[in-house]
Amino acid sequence: MITQEDYLQTLKEKAESAADKPAALGPDVDLSQFYLCSPQERIENPEEISPQLREVALYAGVDLNNDKTPGVYLQVDRSAVYQKMQEAFKGKMEIMSVSEALKKYPELWQYWWQLVPVDTDKYTAFAELCPAEGYFIRVFANQKIEFPLQTCLLLSEDSGIQNVHNLIILEEGAEANLITGCASAREDQAGVHIGVSEIYLADRARMNFTMIHNWGERFHVRPRTVVKMGANSFFNNTYVLLKPLLSLQTFPKAILEGAGANATFRSIILANEDSYIDVGSSLVLRGAGSRGDSISRVCASDRAQVFARGKLVSYHDQAQAHLECKGILFSREASIVSVPELEVYGAPQSRLSHEAAVGPIEQEAINYLRSRGLKKDEALSLITRGFLNVDLPGIPPALKKYIDQIIQVTSKDLM
Repeated sequence: MITQEDYLQTLKEKAESAADKPAALGPDVDLSQFYLCSPQERIENPEEISPQLREVALYAGVDLNNDKTPGVYLQVDRSAVYQKMQEAFKGKMEIMSVSEALKKYPELWQYWWQLVPVDTDKYTAFAELCPAEGYFIRVFANQKIEFPLQTCLLLSEDSGIQNVHNLIILEEGAEANLITGCASAREDQAGVHIGVSEIYLADRARMNFTMIHNWGERFHVRPRTVVKMGANSFFNNTYVLLKPLLSLQTFPKAILEGAGANATFRSIILANEDSYIDVGSSLVLRGAGSRGDSISRVCASDRAQVFARGKLVSYHDQAQAHLECKGILFSREASIVSVPELEVYGAPQSRLSHEAAVGPIEQEAINYLRSRGLKKDEALSLITRGFLNVDLPGIPPALKKYIDQIIQVTSKDLM
């Protein structure tokens, strides 16, 4: 039996072999042009969090003043600076820094780098080779956490690299909503965010996962996420990007191992200026009756480039999934490329489908709204908000309202 020490040494060797390995997708980033963020001091009282960081977190969808939140985790740069769990939820769940969790529960090493290969590319390798932090969340069996948990990952230093490795475990029959916000403290700062997330859902576990990114215009962002799902489990992932950045490349994967597993990925992308965005999702359907959807809504303006990808892979006759990408192009210099992939292996009765459409806003819709008293820019803004505002089941009303407000403001800027 391999020891923990041997396992960690193997991880290090694999990471070293991939230290210069470019990602399969997206532009390559020279990490040597950035430096690892400095450590930050821990705080015990939320009042010690600066008003600036509170505001930044709020615009990333996380309200650090919300007393109803069962658990909250705040990371600034490479340090877990604040974490709290309400007394009423002790014995139902845990939330803490991942380094603290690995020390407290040695058995958690069996989950570490099991879903996301450490040698995937230079970004996963960096996350292992350099000191990393992240959050650990566990919801115990048959516990239902009705109010949303909140995690916030902020980068405050210019030209810094924030590498994060998160671990989430929902035991059998557990339910939770998680809102995670990622943002830079200042719009003019440069930086790199590397986020590795490994999520384990046991049988009948249910999770709504909402990620809101609010980075600066000079940021490169590289999330790496894989979810493993048990029988009759449910996973709903919503990714929201409403502000320009330098580049984003993410392709989260859900592995539907158990019978009756159900997963949905939704991406809401408002791309403008010189943003380079390569976003998508992959569903691997292995269990009988497993099913899923991959849905994206993209608006591209200015000189933005967007690649909207989706991959459906079926290994079971009773599996079914649908891929949908819809985009609106507002500029002759912008581009949207839809890349669907459907793969079936030894399962001729499985059902996979895809639908893609990129086009302008219909003039008839604009004329109708103008006939109702709206100006042209108001009509375009309203149509854009409606297009991006897809149904988000399971999202808390307060967060839904916040997303609506941000879409309203930024869609006016887009026009």
